[in-house]
Amino acid sequence: MFTSDTAKYKIIGICTSCVQSDYVRDIVSSISRKGVKEGYKVLLFNTFCDLYHNISYNHGEASIFDLINYDILDVLIIMPEAIKRDSISNEISKRAHEHGVPVICVDSTMDNCCSVTFNYSDVFEKIVRHVIEFHGCRRVNFIAGVKGNAFSEERIEAYKKVLAENGIEFEPERLGYGDFWDMPTKGVLEKFLESSLEFPQAIICANDAMAIAACSILRERGIKVPEDVIVTGFDGIELEQYNSPRLTTAAVDNDVLGEKIINAIDHMMNGVPLPEKIEVSYTMRISQSCGCKKIDPREVGDKILELYHRMNNSDGHEQHMFSYLAKSVECHTVEEMAKVMARSGDYYSWVCTNSDFLSNTRQRERFNNSFTKQMRVFMQTFDNKYKTGEVFDTKDLLPDMEQVLGRHNCLMFSPLHFQDEVIGYAANSFSPIYFLFQNTRRFINNTNQIMESFKNRQRLERANAELARIHMLDPMTGIYNRRGFYKNVRKLISKAEKQGVGVWVFSIDMDNLKKINDLYGHNEGDKAIKAVASLMTKCTAEGGICSRFGGDEFVAVIAETDGADSFYEKVSRSIAEYNRRSKSPYDVSISCGYKAGKPKTLKEIDDLMKASDREMYTQKRKHHSRRD
Repeated sequence: MFTSDTAKYKIIGICTSCVQSDYVRDIVSSISRKGVKEGYKVLLFNTFCDLYHNISYNHGEASIFDLINYDILDVLIIMPEAIKRDSISNEISKRAHEHGVPVICVDSTMDNCCSVTFNYSDVFEKIVRHVIEFHGCRRVNFIAGVKGNAFSEERIEAYKKVLAENGIEFEPERLGYGDFWDMPTKGVLEKFLESSLEFPQAIICANDAMAIAACSILRERGIKVPEDVIVTGFDGIELEQYNSPRLTTAAVDNDVLGEKIINAIDHMMNGVPLPEKIEVSYTMRISQSCGCKKIDPREVGDKILELYHRMNNSDGHEQHMFSYLAKSVECHTVEEMAKVMARSGDYYSWVCTNSDFLSNTRQRERFNNSFTKQMRVFMQTFDNKYKTGEVFDTKDLLPDMEQVLGRHNCLMFSPLHFQDEVIGYAANSFSPIYFLFQNTRRFINNTNQIMESFKNRQRLERANAELARIHMLDPMTGIYNRRGFYKNVRKLISKAEKQGVGVWVFSIDMDNLKKINDLYGHNEGDKAIKAVASLMTKCTAEGGICSRFGGDEFVAVIAETDGADSFYEKVSRSIAEYNRRSKSPYDVSISCGYKAGKPKTLKEIDDLMKASDREMYTQKRKHHSRRD
């Protein structure tokens, strides 16, 4: 349970994959609808592809299950048949049990869990009996699923059983394996049509996808359903609604499913342990493909119109995503990217990134291996507004979680990653009654690519900036070289012009560098050059420029308001202090010339440098004459 000083929320967690598919969406929606009605909040942790294949991309997808904070959950529902990787489902269940969270397993069985199972066999047998006993069909062909698959073999046995009970001999040529999808079904239909056996009166299919494919192929051959042959399906997928004729099939009553699960959770919350098993039966739906219901042309037209609107919506969203991709390429800052992202996603959504996402180094401490201990809100959108930059503890899932739960009943969390490199996660508020998970999937897939490109672009820009900076610096002293001087002096003279003041240009040359090199070695000469550069940098007023033009030649520029005498005195005192402390066998000394002016161009800066050079050489000759 989520508990704060001011609120308490009962939380149901759901772990699944492919919520955009009809089957998973209907189950999640039924549980969420009933749960919300009974006062629960739903946290859905979803990957948009199943995790069957052990590949890098799926490792990144599975990271979302590392986000779960079991301490706030009252119960966790897992859908292993959707996830399709038992090791992951078992690990989720194990972690839940370690935190004392009860687990409900839907459409499968797991150790120490309440298992929600579907009774397929009874209702499938009813469909076969309806075809044979009600319609009186004697020549009945069967398209099974995958050979050896438990569900497929169970339905074959029901088919054979009803044939035998009605005195109909089983003929192996009337059985084919369509592998539960359309392409193999086409091959099975071809064999049926080419068979020497008399044409069937009915074709029973082990699922709706194969039945829809069979209807399409028969229609292409000019064979009418149900006038020439009856066709039935099984499992009640959404696509069946758009088939003509509508299929006689069977489907789970999702309202009953949600009600049974939430009732069990309610009893658990009141101290009654979860049952070991909850069984939900399929219901037979008699329709048009067996001839029991007439085909209404108006219904067909309505379904076509509905399908058109859905396709149009999908096409519109795809165009929206193209625009999202195009705009993202022009973004150079997090703020710019967050703004584009907010206009492209759902109305209430979050994009949260690991705090080391744009860093060159990976933080070692992680939350359950995948996420940093703290996350950063890359983008949050709400009420047509957006914000970015907030940092929060990963275990909280979202910033201000209490406020979020007070406003939203259902939240979906989805992974953001590039292959197995985890970027963070996205969160969306969703309606259990109507929500286009397919659009969210498209947005997140695009966001994965955009975030990876943005990260690489940021790193490249930083690398280029660092490279440019290095090219503008003198490698020995670290102050500007000639290139760096001319690039940055423009800013200084522009600033001085706006302030209505001029600048001082200093030409500085070391004295006796050759003598130091000859007597004490070039290492000592380099040490002396570095000392002068360091002392000049410290003495330069804020905003001034120090540069080494080569050898022992230096140029400095400061604002006229800082005073030439003041700068020269500071440099002289600093050199004297350096000589006193360095304990070197030689003293460092400089000759300096300077000129003031109000230059507007680099040529005028060069003219001031030449004038200050002349002053510097005059001083250097005086220094030499004194030493002589």
